[in-house]
Amino acid sequence: MTPVAADIEVYPTSYCNVFFAIFSKICERISMMNRKLSFSLIFFIIQIVVWSQDKNLIINEIEITGNRITKEKIILRELTFQKGDTIPGDSFESLISRSRENILNTSIFNYVTITESTESTDLVTIIISVEERWYTWPSVILVYDDRNFSAWLKSKDFSKTKYGLSLDRFNAFGRRENLRASFLFGYARQFSASYKNIALDKNRKHFVGGDIEFIAQDEIIYATKENKPVTFNNDFKSAYDREKFTINYLFRPDIINYHNFYLNYFKYNIADTIIKLNPDFLGSNRNRFDCFTLDYVFSNDRRDIHAYPLRGSYFGLLIGQTLAKPFSKEPFSSTIIYPSFYKYMEINSKLFYAAGINIKLSYTNINSFIYSRSIGYKLNMHGFEYNTIEGQHFIILNNLLKFAVLKQRVTKISVIPFDKFNKIHYALYFNLFTDCGYVSNKYSTPDNDYANRFLYSGGVGFDLVTYYDRTFRIEYSINGSGIAGFYFHLTAPLNK
Repeated sequence: MTPVAADIEVYPTSYCNVFFAIFSKICERISMMNRKLSFSLIFFIIQIVVWSQDKNLIINEIEITGNRITKEKIILRELTFQKGDTIPGDSFESLISRSRENILNTSIFNYVTITESTESTDLVTIIISVEERWYTWPSVILVYDDRNFSAWLKSKDFSKTKYGLSLDRFNAFGRRENLRASFLFGYARQFSASYKNIALDKNRKHFVGGDIEFIAQDEIIYATKENKPVTFNNDFKSAYDREKFTINYLFRPDIINYHNFYLNYFKYNIADTIIKLNPDFLGSNRNRFDCFTLDYVFSNDRRDIHAYPLRGSYFGLLIGQTLAKPFSKEPFSSTIIYPSFYKYMEINSKLFYAAGINIKLSYTNINSFIYSRSIGYKLNMHGFEYNTIEGQHFIILNNLLKFAVLKQRVTKISVIPFDKFNKIHYALYFNLFTDCGYVSNKYSTPDNDYANRFLYSGGVGFDLVTYYDRTFRIEYSINGSGIAGFYFHLTAPLNK
């Protein structure tokens, strides 16, 4: 009986061993299969991701609508792609966005939309819809004539106003050429005429233009005292006359780079009394001065929207040389080097930061007031709007933190029957800003102590941005001398 008992114990044990051995092999195979399946699945996903990123799109057609006046070639010149181009799928949207911004920056359209229609897996049609601005502006002009809007308001001298007639034709002949003629009277009597942006080649890389200007003023800033401009008014005849003739050549090899060359001829004539008040106004105690100026201006413009940038950058460089007319009795030479750089960054959808730097280096063989103007004329620092600071060299640093109170909105005013004016876009921004700078003037006088001194300021403000590239600013700022106040401007802050 023992062997029987032994058999009963042995067979079940062997069966179990065999079962577990087979089960182990099955599990091992399944595990290997799972690993292979997992690797295959991961590889497949990677392939999909890589394929989606590397997928190329072919621009099959480009259709443009809404351009009743503007030639198609003007719009096509601003695109970052052309018909027939092959574009990586992962950069397609950015190229579309950049192209839209480029078209808006021509300043001949109010609104631009770009959509795409997919014809197959890789063929797309680009549809560009534009809304043209009003291009012809015969108008009665009433404008302030001062260094800046705040200075004009503070003076309470509304005689510093020019009035007259002008005729502007933007986007002339649908080729983005600009024609202008104006007759102004009042604080300054002025005639000007210009014809600019004339393309010389079908690829629109080479342009020429020209303008003339005659201006006569009864009042002129002839000096700076205690950091404020001092003016002279001649009741009987002009205090200051200037004639200007300019020829311009522009080379634009691509969308963002511009090479401008200007040849200018100036004729200055000032009242004898100004020579007595400031012998260095034109330099060398003279009241007449004829000169030539050759300027080279380079710009690399990567701003999203030129009129009010929030993203991108701008680099500019001016190199200018002024020489007295040949055979002049009083030789004169002035060299200027003026680089500038602005950077605009989006921190999030409502918060933006911008910084800028402007540097001027100039060299003249004699002291000349009009060739030493620095801060308070075309370039200002916050909190110094009422001041003028002369000098041969300067550096200015700007910082700006911007919060979008109201992001851009579009409203249609139904009571206005004209399509080009009844749709208005607007946005509102709150700003925090700081400026600092330094002006070097070897001819400075003790009462003008803003020169050769570190300058700084800060403040807050609001910008209202609206259509036709208009910005209205109200700011409160305080400078390093403790002078504070509200200031008003009609230009975008920290912008070229």
